[in-house]
Amino acid sequence: MNIDTKITDALNKKTWIIPLLFAFMCLFFVGSVVAIELRGFDNLESTFAFSIGGELFSIMVSIVLVASILPSAKRQSGYIRIFVTLLSVGCFVLFLDILQMTVDGLVNYAILNRVICIFVFASETVFTFFFWLYTTYVLKVKNKSMNVLMVIAGLLLIVFYLIPFINFFYPLYFTIDDMGVYHRVTETWWICRIYIATIVIFVIISLFLSKEKRKKKIVIIIFMGLPLVAVGAGGYRYGVSILYSSMMVSLVLMYAMLFSNNEKHLYSKSKELSLATNIQQQMLPTIFPAFPGRKEFDVYAIMEPAKEVGGDFYDFFLIDDDHLGIVIADVSDKGVPAALFMMASKIMVQNYAMIGYSPKEVLTRVNKQICSNNQSEMFVTIWFGVLNLKTGVLTASNGGHERPIIKNPDGHFEVLNDKHNLVVGYFAETPYSEYCIKLEKGSKLYVYTDGVTEARDNNSQFGMDRLVANLVKLEEQTPDNICKGVLSELRTFMGDNLQFDDITMLCLEYHGSNDNVSRISVNTETDDVSKGITPIINLLNELEVEHKVVYKIELALEELLVNVASYAYAPRHGIIDISYEVVDNPRTIVITIVDQGKAFNPLEMEDPDITLPSEERRIGGLGVFIVKNTMDELTYDRKDDKNILVVKKAI
Repeated sequence: MNIDTKITDALNKKTWIIPLLFAFMCLFFVGSVVAIELRGFDNLESTFAFSIGGELFSIMVSIVLVASILPSAKRQSGYIRIFVTLLSVGCFVLFLDILQMTVDGLVNYAILNRVICIFVFASETVFTFFFWLYTTYVLKVKNKSMNVLMVIAGLLLIVFYLIPFINFFYPLYFTIDDMGVYHRVTETWWICRIYIATIVIFVIISLFLSKEKRKKKIVIIIFMGLPLVAVGAGGYRYGVSILYSSMMVSLVLMYAMLFSNNEKHLYSKSKELSLATNIQQQMLPTIFPAFPGRKEFDVYAIMEPAKEVGGDFYDFFLIDDDHLGIVIADVSDKGVPAALFMMASKIMVQNYAMIGYSPKEVLTRVNKQICSNNQSEMFVTIWFGVLNLKTGVLTASNGGHERPIIKNPDGHFEVLNDKHNLVVGYFAETPYSEYCIKLEKGSKLYVYTDGVTEARDNNSQFGMDRLVANLVKLEEQTPDNICKGVLSELRTFMGDNLQFDDITMLCLEYHGSNDNVSRISVNTETDDVSKGITPIINLLNELEVEHKVVYKIELALEELLVNVASYAYAPRHGIIDISYEVVDNPRTIVITIVDQGKAFNPLEMEDPDITLPSEERRIGGLGVFIVKNTMDELTYDRKDDKNILVVKKAI
């Protein structure tokens, strides 16, 4: 990380920095007035009185300016914080210069005069560095050349900050005579201006490299030129200190010109962020309890947008009576573009899920659709899961998102080390995988975005360990209390620090289902028989049933359903009702096929003689024969003018 980035980040994290610097500036003003009062204004030379008056005025103007910023101090950007830091360092230099003039010529304060002079030279070096930092921020120059210049400026800052302290041992910049009067060492004094000259050159280079508007460049040139004009007009000589006060006044003017130039932009940006927040929040389900009629689960979610709105979103929706879709995601950008990208991603995920695609198929299709026209080059991390409310089987796919945290009924919250795929929207041909886990009754699922783990206090991030520890403390609570408890802990942890990313989390508790029977209806006139087979096969795959067993069940179901469609309703059409459930001891799938066609018992069909060559066998019966020999149990009943066939197979 570069020096300027480190300083800017440090200033951004400390929301109290502006009020603190304001307090110091007030102290500098009061201290200056007290020092003048103790010395006596009438006892000062006229040149000193003129200089002190100008410097006091500069401090006062700076205080008034920062006071206008104070009401919105916590919301101010790094741009303003650097400026206020620059002003406060300048006020400190003015304060020291005033002190130096009040003690100059007093024999008893000769040592204090020397110390003050040393710190004046050291502090003006710091002031020069912060001006350079402020300039690079205004001109928005970010490249390798500027990074090199920033490193050089930082190293030279250390060197030229320490050089003035040589005056404790050797008169490099100045001397204090026996009468306590300051004298410049003409032969070597120029050394103190090397750093200032270097920064001026760096600023000129950055002016050429910057692509910002000409007005900003002119303002910076005026700032550098105005103090020189003021010094020339004042007849720069010992005793008349116009340089520092003219620099401060020109700095205030520079800020005023730049601020007025940015006023419309800031207003426009504020409206954009407000619009992005509205888009983001209106797209999210916020009414809880979300499904008051469903007892199989309880779900709750929270999304707290940051100052610069990101693209976090969560969603939950019933795909059908037995399956719940769960989504949490984070878009890479911020503002209105991210909000719109979020909205499109959310709609695509839900649409593909409602069609019946599995989680990996959903992410695959969403990824291809985004990549087909992604001129903004944004991407989104997505965790998408489908929970079977009958069985508790959760099938999920992770597109570069944070790992979910699971609590089993007899355990604690633990991070699930699931398989990560590439983020969605990065590469069109990305293959996405999925995994299945079984949620027992009383299990809890917690998913979140990186705004939770990367929230910061003054020194560190909230982090995964702290998150899990807080979840463990809250694990006996309901999903809403878990989310609210984590959010409360996050707020306490961050204190007055700014929130730089959306904080989004979702918690689900699985209560299980008392009715484990799932049902499907197939219309033989309009539906393919696969409609009655696919959900059963999906369930078997969720339960990780052996592939050859799944294949046998699929073959048997296809044969039985085709027989019903071909014989029971022939030559007309009708409805086939299919119900299925998994029972334990031993684990067995029980499938019941019911139709209202003419009486037809497939079990009464004569078994074919498989010892004969195929051309000598009679037509028909082979499929039912295979079903009889691959399923564990087949029963038929005719009741209430309905054919009822029950198939059982151990899985």
